[in-house]
Amino acid sequence: MITIRAASERDADDLPDIERSSGAIFRGWAGLEWIADDDVQSPDQHLTLMSQGVALVAEDRERGAVGFLNGEMTPDGLHIWQIAVHLDWQGQGIGRMLIAEAGRIARESGAKALTLTTFRDVPWNEPYYQRLGFHTLAEEAIPPRLLKVLENEGKAGIPVELRCAMVMPL
Repeated sequence: MITIRAASERDADDLPDIERSSGAIFRGWAGLEWIADDDVQSPDQHLTLMSQGVALVAEDRERGAVGFLNGEMTPDGLHIWQIAVHLDWQGQGIGRMLIAEAGRIARESGAKALTLTTFRDVPWNEPYYQRLGFHTLAEEAIPPRLLKVLENEGKAGIPVELRCAMVMPL
């Protein structure tokens, strides 16, 4: 049984392995295979996100942490920076559970939306988030904060022409 809870310091060392495993699915996606071997957030980066934002863990009673979400409250909503589910646990609704809990936290904080950036056309990215209720923003409708996120992704080497910004009104 999976439960969603706030991430804690004791989770920090496990989260990079979950992120690395989560990215392995990209080995089968032409042009994005490099993501499977890309750097992941360090335990220290996870601790910073835990202290400054919203950090959730999906936990199996026997296995321990199998997924996570981290985000940040912004003036226009809760921005989801990362969602990762261990490859062995993908396809079981864990990402959906993490997003639902992030939405609950955002609503309780008075946020009006969840936002994120992701890859277009990758089945477990844009189409997946659309099924959950996110809408892809047309380029001219992307707010300055999300444009800056996309710009920074480009500076980090992520092909922004393959990316999109999405919003889920709450």
